Amino acid sequence: MQLPRGLVVLAALWIAGSWMLCLGPHAPLHPTIAGFTPGVRLLVACLGAGLCAGWPLLRLAGPRERWPIRRVLVDFVTIATMLQVVLWPLRLTTAWAPSRLALVDAQMLAWTLVVAALVAPAIASGSSAHRTRAMFGCLLVTALGIPVELGFAWLGEARPQAWMLGPVLGSLRLTTTDAVIEARHAWPGVGIVLALAALAWAVAWRNVRPRPPVARAASER
Repeated sequence: MQLPRGLVVLAALWIAGSWMLCLGPHAPLHPTIAGFTPGVRLLVACLGAGLCAGWPLLRLAGPRERWPIRRVLVDFVTIATMLQVVLWPLRLTTAWAPSRLALVDAQMLAWTLVVAALVAPAIASGSSAHRTRAMFGCLLVTALGIPVELGFAWLGEARPQAWMLGPVLGSLRLTTTDAVIEARHAWPGVGIVLALAALAWAVAWRNVRPRPPVARAASER
């Protein structure tokens, strides 16, 4: 399995573009933590969108993969490593505790595992319809917070927990100034997302693993 150089280049371009869009080439007029925090929050949201929408779009637009699970796992390790390099130095420009930044990191990676389980079977297939459905699922995960917020508001319920909002709005929720207490009790939500990822991967493995010739011939009849 070759190193995904194209993925590394595009991920670096996404990070650089997000940095320029959210923080700009110049420092704020008042270079304080409060001045940097809004731009840093938007940068984190852009990273979540890149993980769960940008990367799947790259893979689903590519050729059919012979070893889809291995390809997806190599991609995941690559982009997860790049995320650490970008995310953790942001502590220098924010007042976020390491525990809160670790929570944001874990939540984004957990949702990325869910998305990866959607991508793996799709890139093993040559069906454009299958790939379109997978991409729609990835976009739904990315923008999950919008319908969830609207649904809770329509029902008159309290605001949803951060893990229910997906990788973008969930990250924005955990990085607000009033989310210190919420962040302390949000780790069970990450566990729920990881459980969803495990279930999705069980389905993906069932759909991707090679079938015996007899079973394959019987299914084609």
